[in-house]
Amino acid sequence: MVDRKEDAKNRTALDILVAGAGYVGLAAAVSLKQARPSLAVAVVDAAPAGAWQKDGRASAIAAAACRMLDQLGVWAEIAPEAQAITEMIVTDSRASDPVRPVFLTFDGEVAPGEAFAHMVANRDLNGALRRRAEILGIDIIEGVAVSAFDVNGAGITVHLVDGATLKARLLVAADGVNSKLRDMAGIKTVKWEYGQSGIVCTVAHERPHNGRAEEHFLPAGPFATLPLKPDKDGTNRSSIVWVERSEDAEKLVDGDDLVFEHELEQR
Repeated sequence: MVDRKEDAKNRTALDILVAGAGYVGLAAAVSLKQARPSLAVAVVDAAPAGAWQKDGRASAIAAAACRMLDQLGVWAEIAPEAQAITEMIVTDSRASDPVRPVFLTFDGEVAPGEAFAHMVANRDLNGALRRRAEILGIDIIEGVAVSAFDVNGAGITVHLVDGATLKARLLVAADGVNSKLRDMAGIKTVKWEYGQSGIVCTVAHERPHNGRAEEHFLPAGPFATLPLKPDKDGTNRSSIVWVERSEDAEKLVDGDDLVFEHELEQR
């Protein structure tokens, strides 16, 4: 068996090195390699090998992004596990209000047979992109982060935390919202704190969601229920994205499960 990690690190030069093996980094690597198969492309990621398989989150993928994934050759694998969002309703009220009037609705299709969005488990999305990357010959180096890089002439020397170095013509920073490469490059950002934190979880429920997503704009922050594909045993499931004041969110997560479930039901 070929050690793809060592194979990539032993290369004297790469055309493109992508830092970050989330679905953004993987999609970038796959699209570049697919557009120009002659390019030597590799991905380096700080997370330990296999960590992506433990990601319990899900993402909403808009129709345009689904088309892109289809062009990259991965949507056919993802589609059977994706839940189409056929309707979305938005309300603006308080959790205690007995009636929450709907002030905005999205439904229908962007094209015949094409939903305007799908919910996809992150591990399904990441797994499909990884398998496509392997088919295209893209090396993925896991469990090691970029510690520094030097620009020299037409190339870049990338230093990894384990002491290894890689040379590339292009370095792509796809290492997340708190990108260290962005900071190394001196790219400034404008940001501020809202004093809010997000709680993300998956819930099982008795009645089917029928592909409907709901988002309630509450005083403390938005609360969204997003439809997921039923579990293998047929259990109805939805993804919850729940924004609260940071101090309240911490108490909910660290507190008693019954209290959490009660507060969840109130929303």
